[in-house]
Amino acid sequence: MNLIKLTTNTILALAFALSAGAAFAQEKEESVNENLNQAGQNVENVGENLQDAGKSLGNSIKNTGEAAGQGLENTGAAVEDGLQDAGNAIENNYNQAEQEVKETAVEAQENINNAAKAAEAEVAETAAAIEQKSNWGWLGLLGLLGLFGLAGRKKETTVVAERRDLESLERNDRTARS
Repeated sequence: MNLIKLTTNTILALAFALSAGAAFAQEKEESVNENLNQAGQNVENVGENLQDAGKSLGNSIKNTGEAAGQGLENTGAAVEDGLQDAGNAIENNYNQAEQEVKETAVEAQENINNAAKAAEAEVAETAAAIEQKSNWGWLGLLGLLGLFGLAGRKKETTVVAERRDLESLERNDRTARS
């Protein structure tokens, strides 16, 4: 009995399942068609999105190129300005150094002139001091004494001439007398 019930229940379940399966399959088919349509729509959307992304990438690259070009121009202008400023600073430093050298040379010349005048004055003062402290009269007295000493002597000048008669030597005699 149980076997009959079980068989009946199985047949009923299979009938019910088959009818439900057919209905489910019909629903699934509609679902699959809808999913395929949706997938097709999604593929179209992805294509459009990829086209938009490509355009955006192209615009981005273009904008990056323009920005890089502008950056290079700005950098070149800044370098040019920097070089100009450096050149001006060097020229200003050179002019200032030249002016300082001239001023130092003038100051050194003035110092040399002042030192020469001071040395000249010092030499003149020293000579005057020596002149004042020295008595040169003794030199004159010595000179007079020397003159008196020479004047009191008798001077005689004698000239002596000597002549000798020399014999001539011959060649043979030279060896004998040497």
